[in-house]
Amino acid sequence: MNAIETINLTKIFKVKGKVIKALEDVNIKVDKGGVASLVGPNGAGKTTLIKILSTIIVPTSGDAYVNGYSVLKDEKKVREQIGLMTVSERIFYYRLTALENLIFFGSLQGMTLSEIKERAMELLDLVGLKEWANVPYMKFSTGMQRKLALVRALLTDPPILLLDEPTLGLDPLSQRMFREIIRKISRNKTIILTSHYMKDIEELANFIYIIKRGRIIASGTPEELKRMVGKIYEIRATEVPTTYAKYVISDTGSYAILRIPESEEGAENIISNSEIIKEDEPSLEDVYIYLVGEEMDSIRYERFRGRGGWSRYM
Repeated sequence: MNAIETINLTKIFKVKGKVIKALEDVNIKVDKGGVASLVGPNGAGKTTLIKILSTIIVPTSGDAYVNGYSVLKDEKKVREQIGLMTVSERIFYYRLTALENLIFFGSLQGMTLSEIKERAMELLDLVGLKEWANVPYMKFSTGMQRKLALVRALLTDPPILLLDEPTLGLDPLSQRMFREIIRKISRNKTIILTSHYMKDIEELANFIYIIKRGRIIASGTPEELKRMVGKIYEIRATEVPTTYAKYVISDTGSYAILRIPESEEGAENIISNSEIIKEDEPSLEDVYIYLVGEEMDSIRYERFRGRGGWSRYM
């Protein structure tokens, strides 16, 4: 039995008369143990999927199973299986201390006071917040807020964690520390992680689902996805078609540097007409840029147009 399985999961929202398919026929399977990651641009459907798995919202059609329990028929059982961490600051009461917040939320989940205190202090120590247990939440930095959100998700010791953008807004050092905490936790938990930071995915994920416009467009281990992209050519070019603007990593004003996959349609033309700086193995960032596609083109096109690169992006 899979820890997580979705079957033709679809979610449709109606906003001001418009029909928006946030998810369309999404099928994923996550084995028990390890870390699976959902990767995609803003609005791709990642958070919608997390909300369905945590029974916050219901799907329009299809179903999802968490340790064998249906999100439609067994909501209470599903909630017992998961710990949810989101980026929202509103999941805590500002004037309560860290420990008071955890006591409140633990009691809602049926834990006794002694159980909550023992578990809370153990987890606060794990994330480096033990000395802040009696400090009001309003005095916590962004990084400390994220850590406390993780503690809340772990409070009942659930077998499955759903972590939605856990390192969003953190500085590089805090991101590194957070990844180490997640790595420790993943030894005896199943984790679904969403993130925009490829460093998070590169270091933590055993399996990756790439989602775009509500659909899963690719999946596999990091190694399988990298093989899909193939060799990367880093080139120096004086003219760049707009379809390749997403591959530009720097623009000096007189030329652009691109990291372009050999598997990109028509890539041989721009590669053969440019100076090859080096050949490289793909990173997960290369995979993401290759697969996400046109979502990035207009953004990068306008950025380089504004910097005087208009003549090169034809």
